[in-house]
Amino acid sequence: MRQWIKRYAFLLLLAAVLAGGEAVLTLTDPVGRMTCIWRNDYELIRLEHPDMTFEKAIFGSSAVTASYIEGREGSVGYANIGMDYGTVKDITEMLEQGKLTVTEDLVLGLNNLSFLDSLPTNATYPWHRKWYEPYLYFQRDRLSQLLTDGVDHLLRGEPFVSVDSSSQQRAVYRGALSDADLMTSWESLVERFGETTPADCAENFAALDRLAAWCGDHGVRLRAIWMPWNGKLEIYPAAQGIMDYADEQLERLGIETLDMTRVVEDQYFFDTGHLDYDTGAPWFTDYIDPWLAEED
Repeated sequence: MRQWIKRYAFLLLLAAVLAGGEAVLTLTDPVGRMTCIWRNDYELIRLEHPDMTFEKAIFGSSAVTASYIEGREGSVGYANIGMDYGTVKDITEMLEQGKLTVTEDLVLGLNNLSFLDSLPTNATYPWHRKWYEPYLYFQRDRLSQLLTDGVDHLLRGEPFVSVDSSSQQRAVYRGALSDADLMTSWESLVERFGETTPADCAENFAALDRLAAWCGDHGVRLRAIWMPWNGKLEIYPAAQGIMDYADEQLERLGIETLDMTRVVEDQYFFDTGHLDYDTGAPWFTDYIDPWLAEED
């Protein structure tokens, strides 16, 4: 045994260094903390809440990000952890992998796309990293873009770095689309998702069961809100079908649900499902805060 260790000492040392370096990279996430690349929404939330631990939180897609105002005077203490393309599977995997934690109350801000398995996502979200992927390999696209852009800038006599994400914020929406642009946006949704069914949401509905179990095991109250839908537009049949099936699953799991799909007036919308942050978000926050504050 001793002879074997001597023979392979260098390889063992190299493996230990690589494993140790990988652990440090994973723990410190240097790429996600750079200010010379654009950060994803998870990284932006981590800037505001470094320990990623929340007593009360509302999670969803950009519809949640743009609709609920966190930390206003008189607010009921919920953090807005909405993320671009956020799905039920995303929040479940984050909690299961310890990417964030909630200790008391979790509210899901839902629409039909919250359950769609094929919904485009941000590939840089850390829970998408496979267990066998080295950190630098997982971050390869961002690092490659940084280097490619940097070399191009240098060849043009410009500074290597052109991005400064130190003041970057999660996207919100202001104003309102014209009726023509609103219809175009709705038609695009129908074209992309108008044939989807609950069968296209199997992974997310399975994740909903796991999420309910996680919350039960950790003493977290789990509730849901159906997010607002612009009253000028029909909820197309495929979307309604997924929402109806989701309602059945929410009821089966005993998850209390607040339906806001047709409550918000049209004047508060930016587009189909995003509220104007200056007028719609304050209204929405004021409306749901009493419900959020209700005791179990």
